[in-house]
Amino acid sequence: MSASTHEVAGRARQQPARSSLPARERGEEATTSSAPSLTVADRPLSIAYLGDPNSIHFRRWVGFMAERGDRVTLIVADGKPIGAGLPATIAIERFTPFTGHRFRPWGVIAARRSLRRVIARVKPDVLNAHYLTVNGLHAWLSGFHPYVVTLWGSDVFITPKKSRLAALVARTTLRAADMVMVNSDALLRGALAVGAPPDRTEMVQFGVDLTHFAPGPAPAGLRAHLGLEGRRVVFSPRNITPLYRHQVVVEAVATLPRDVAVVFSRHRAQEDELAAVERRVEELGLTDRVVIVPEIAHAEMLDFYRLADVVVSIPASDSTAVTILEALACEKQVVAGDLPSVREWLGELDSSALVPIDDVPATAAALARALDRDPKERAELGRRARAIVEARADQAASLARVESLYRELAAGSHRGRARRSRP
Repeated sequence: MSASTHEVAGRARQQPARSSLPARERGEEATTSSAPSLTVADRPLSIAYLGDPNSIHFRRWVGFMAERGDRVTLIVADGKPIGAGLPATIAIERFTPFTGHRFRPWGVIAARRSLRRVIARVKPDVLNAHYLTVNGLHAWLSGFHPYVVTLWGSDVFITPKKSRLAALVARTTLRAADMVMVNSDALLRGALAVGAPPDRTEMVQFGVDLTHFAPGPAPAGLRAHLGLEGRRVVFSPRNITPLYRHQVVVEAVATLPRDVAVVFSRHRAQEDELAAVERRVEELGLTDRVVIVPEIAHAEMLDFYRLADVVVSIPASDSTAVTILEALACEKQVVAGDLPSVREWLGELDSSALVPIDDVPATAAALARALDRDPKERAELGRRARAIVEARADQAASLARVESLYRELAAGSHRGRARRSRP
């Protein structure tokens, strides 16, 4: 997904593996689900995951399953640091990953054996790989079924187009998957084009915690801390990388009245791009109007949404962006790039907020319209925005449905179908 991922703060730590079995070679044991299908509907599931253990949105997903009482295991590459804050009920198993950019048979064999040993210990009902690139490949290499691939966006829209090998890996992984989860109609079309089986594709949202992300007054303390008293605030929450076009945001803000300021986050910023953004800010004389804060904990994102008059997200490629949904849930105006997956959410709500990619004048004009919008019109737009998220992206409902899909797979009763996000 091209979704924003606010890394949980804290020192890197290693979680102990739940299993007390010795690390012995069991790679040739059968790696299919061992749970009896007759009882899978009545007991907690054992779910193994391949994904980024430091992604807040991946953590929300796996944490939800753990809170439901399911036995959750993260299969993490050797040497990968894991930030603090992962629930203690979630186990960690380490494996030797395949890391070569070129096909190396011995690397593939080593990764497969390592994964099979882990899976033999964990005995999952379902294996779910988040992000097609690397994690989906490892799910396929493991030989385990049923496995699910949850797509994020760039893993379909960008990576398979980089080389023939990347396209082959993507197609092979998707075709063998027992289920492919997508979060937008655009991502569904992309997945089908790459090779996802139409009858094994499901529309699933990461969703938004609607009990947390809700409208409320702008926090005066945060405004004062950031030096934004008397300013109208544009919040650009996406990572500072070339994909997310923060330099376009800077150029657009430079054309707006001087009481307009923009807030960025250094979270997972690419150093070269961050330096380029900072240089452009200096060149345009915007140092008093651009605030780049350190990493924002996910729990603190609510305050930044409430502080903002407008939230902006204009990447070159995207699927359903969680940051956009969170902003809408907080009844905030959003200016976004006119991408198919974004239009699915904003097209009927406020099509004037959709701007062509890399178009500075259009971005500036859309921001100006939002900032100058009549308060009553703004409030009505906000109520409609939240209603859309309540109807289509409630985290509790979305992830409860995911658990039901896992149960169907584990029981062998799933009858896949390519569902659209709307009738």
